[in-house]
Amino acid sequence: FVQALKVFYRLSDKTIEEKLNIICKRLGFAVEDVWEIFKKCPVFLALSEQKIDNSIETYLGLGFSEDEFKTMLKRCPSCLNLSAETVKKKTG
Repeated sequence: FVQALKVFYRLSDKTIEEKLNIICKRLGFAVEDVWEIFKKCPVFLALSEQKIDNSIETYLGLGFSEDEFKTMLKRCPSCLNLSAETVKKKTG
């Protein structure tokens, strides 16, 4: 709960809305899905577009399908915050 408050405190309403739209478009999630992910991992909304893009590329580059990646993200949203090197070590 405290982490969620910190994220909301740092981001303006406009920024939160923009991030929601970006995440929904890039990952194909409904807004409700993004809020569910945010509840599990509040830092999720604070990630940069570049970090999100890099994470998507890393997982897809390792052979995960988009559906597998989406399922993984819904179950464990913190995986989006891992570095490419960490992901490669853990899956290799």
